[in-house]
Amino acid sequence: MQRELIKYQPYRDEHGWVTEAPFEYARRMKLTVLPNWPEEVLIEWLHRHADFIDKYAFLRFETFSFSREPWPLEYIPGRQAFADERFCDSFSNIEERAKNPYDWLAIYMLREGTWNTPIVFLQNKLGQFRFPYGLPLKHPYHLLEGHRRLSFLNGLRRIGKALPIHDVWVVTKHR
Repeated sequence: MQRELIKYQPYRDEHGWVTEAPFEYARRMKLTVLPNWPEEVLIEWLHRHADFIDKYAFLRFETFSFSREPWPLEYIPGRQAFADERFCDSFSNIEERAKNPYDWLAIYMLREGTWNTPIVFLQNKLGQFRFPYGLPLKHPYHLLEGHRRLSFLNGLRRIGKALPIHDVWVVTKHR
């Protein structure tokens, strides 16, 4: 792991397993490294996906500001917001996935018509952000976190069971 990314990591044991509780991690991050981040996003993105922090760390997390916004369904992008659009396709079969009693998210979203916690989009209206290896991030919005949830929402859209409004987190990056 790159040395500069360690500051974002939850505490781990000698085997690499995360040992820090989600709310303790969020409290520590807000006090030390990422004071502008909502607790919900720290837990849902950086804590739950700690092994993938490096994917977007090049954007410099300290430069992010967040706005929680209710968006109409027709405003929420589909597969075009994914770095890899095929991921969206592989999880849009929400009805089939909800038959699995262990897929709590598919069950929840099929029942409620929305997600349990908002997804996170990077505002990239001008297409100015690029991955370090040169490929551009999607625009006008790039999905940072919530890939399964957005895939399932696309499935709900397809079958006419999505609610008309969904909360999202919008990230604005400041230089």
